Amino acid sequence: MTPVRIVVAGDVVDDVIAVVDQPLRANTDTPAQIKRTLGGSAANTAVWLANQGCSVDFFARVGIRDVVRCSEDFSEVGVTPHLAGDEQLETGSLVSIVRGDDRSMLSDRGANLALDPTEISDSVLSEASWLHLTGYSFFHHHNPKMFSALIERARAQGLGVMVDASSAGFLLDVGAQRFVSWVREASVLRCNEEEAQVLADSVDTHTALERLGEIFPRVIVTTGETGSLLREGGSTHHIPSVPAERDVDPTGAGDAFNAGVLAGLAQGASLAESATAAAALAADAVSRLGARP
Repeated sequence: MTPVRIVVAGDVVDDVIAVVDQPLRANTDTPAQIKRTLGGSAANTAVWLANQGCSVDFFARVGIRDVVRCSEDFSEVGVTPHLAGDEQLETGSLVSIVRGDDRSMLSDRGANLALDPTEISDSVLSEASWLHLTGYSFFHHHNPKMFSALIERARAQGLGVMVDASSAGFLLDVGAQRFVSWVREASVLRCNEEEAQVLADSVDTHTALERLGEIFPRVIVTTGETGSLLREGGSTHHIPSVPAERDVDPTGAGDAFNAGVLAGLAQGASLAESATAAAALAADAVSRLGARP
């Protein structure tokens, strides 16, 4: 069978992940396990998709000096990179401090702020079945409606479009209603509990799921250790989580979950079947340090 093709566009950053097992000590040293790797939510999902056997075109923007390095990194893991080089902005970077299930992230968007979705041609879209975007591409962009237009172009060509809401903090910054207006043409919205509650203006996850289900055809809300909730056609389903062999680092678990959902849907699986497979990928992700397979 010809591998399914998926277009992913969005953030790529240099990750510095620090895992600590005690509170940070002010003004002195705290022992940590530190890993440096190429990351970014959209980039991680692209790599997980390639790991699942999908053909992936990944569009992003990095500092001009990093085009070759980053392109080689993606090519080595089976992702077809389409990276624009920015002559003024550096590649985005992120410091993630992980302590148990908690993560604190310091984010510098860098060249991601200048990503131009018009560089994704209709000919590339015509060869794909799905487009995946993250909220990070919208939040601080000078014209987020450019990504709304990309969604509309993709839907007009018959592609499914999945959007990851990405960040409750940034959703609060831009406003839930604005974000929903930007992505309302998406065919699948994926968010965690906090993001869903922000978007639906409800502290109850089930209520939030129902409200979002009135806007989007399919909604997935991941609920941590309890699994995920799906809303489709007016019905709600619960998908249990898959226990991880060991709980090392939650970084990238949501990105891996996204890849599992996309890979399943692109191959004709139901939303529930896709989310079940995605739960296994998320369990794999948390069992290792770093956000990629």
